[in-house]
Amino acid sequence: MPTGGVVPRNAAGASRALPQDGADHHLHHVHGPHDVHVDPARLTSWVGGFLDRHGPARWGHDRGSVVVRAADGAVARLDALDPTGSEAVSSLRTLVGWPGPQPRLALVLLRRGRYAVGLADATDLVAHTAGSRYVQSRTAAGGWSQQRYQRRRRNQAEALVRHVADEVVRICSGAGPAGDRGGGGGARGGRGAPSGVGAPGGSVSLGGAEALVLGGDRGLVERVLEDPRLAAWRGLPRREAFGIPDPTHAILREELRRARAVRVTIHQPTSTGARRGGMVEGMTGETMSDARELIPAAAAAVTDLVERIPADAWGRQSPCEDWTVRDVLNHLTSEHLWAPRLLGGETVEQVGDDYDGDVLGDDPVEAWRSAQTRSVLAFGAVGDDDQEVSVSSGRIPVREYAAQMLVDLTVHAWDLARGAGVPVTLVPEAVDACLGYANRVTSGGGVEGIFGAPVSTSSRDRVDQLVALLGRDPAWRD
Repeated sequence: MPTGGVVPRNAAGASRALPQDGADHHLHHVHGPHDVHVDPARLTSWVGGFLDRHGPARWGHDRGSVVVRAADGAVARLDALDPTGSEAVSSLRTLVGWPGPQPRLALVLLRRGRYAVGLADATDLVAHTAGSRYVQSRTAAGGWSQQRYQRRRRNQAEALVRHVADEVVRICSGAGPAGDRGGGGGARGGRGAPSGVGAPGGSVSLGGAEALVLGGDRGLVERVLEDPRLAAWRGLPRREAFGIPDPTHAILREELRRARAVRVTIHQPTSTGARRGGMVEGMTGETMSDARELIPAAAAAVTDLVERIPADAWGRQSPCEDWTVRDVLNHLTSEHLWAPRLLGGETVEQVGDDYDGDVLGDDPVEAWRSAQTRSVLAFGAVGDDDQEVSVSSGRIPVREYAAQMLVDLTVHAWDLARGAGVPVTLVPEAVDACLGYANRVTSGGGVEGIFGAPVSTSSRDRVDQLVALLGRDPAWRD
């Protein structure tokens, strides 16, 4: 049953949503910047809301970015894929119509075993394809068997890279020239590349691509770009999205949407908000409403981790009492199977016991991949963070559900890593957001049936502070 996303700390059977208190959510600082992606058509209204929350601002520029510094110390840095015209933006009035014309994008998304590539004008994919090529998973075998498996895996990866490069050339060679393309609220006149983008030296790149969106496995993607046929792409502007789920047509469209959006990096004021024991008490309105933006990267971090868990580690004890490593992933997978249905409007009663018991089957990694891909897409499709969803405690806004699921992903990634003895790199912005949220809901104590009372720690590490706040010993070892 869905808990609203927050993980049981102790007994495996305990599950309910975290309580919603009356805390003021708009005053408090979350350490470190975080990014949100704003549709160009909504940019002026988004910045207007930012100014309403934080006061009058000074407008400035930095290497193509528009920098908005509010009276209370909050800063919003606006970055468009094509920054042309940014130097003229100095107020809400002059922000209208920026960014302007959108460049033709080539998208290359690739992880071991799956790929999706495309060519896009404005928000439309004019040519695209997706598919899979088998690449053997890592094995726990040793000796000569290990070396044989490594050679086979390397050869399969090389075949995947060649195949994807061939697919890129195939779809781009058949695409026509870039036509008229609308921008973010301004009209595009004429044809050809915007002034700020295009192939180096004025040459025409394959498919007329003027900028790139790259995602998945960085090493594999870079090897695709080493293909001589793609030489003209190497100097193009790029948006990188390496923390994505396994590429599919749906993921390709989502990354196109995000690439077309203006990336807003928010730095919160440093001195507002009460603190408890040196930790941040609350979560800002921006972070709370944009927890959905962090879910894809947090889910990708879990995917990267579980792909590296040795076969003999699934039965090991995790930091969650009475739960093995497999139990933790089973819980996470179940929560992400629930998510698309709850976000689609179903109630807890309607879903019933569909995801009770074991949901991992014979292939835990693939079960997790499949569940999180559908969940990430469902969260990305939500149009209103105030929309309500059904969880075991009742109905809560999507913004609350997303924040709870972000805590679930981030803290259980730590549980999996410690239990399996595998290193993990958590998303820093997610850690910061979870710290603020957990401080608010725990109020210095545990939450019965969810996690235990905070564990004392003198560590200044943000991950250590988070797991200690949620009842885990940062020094835990199996």
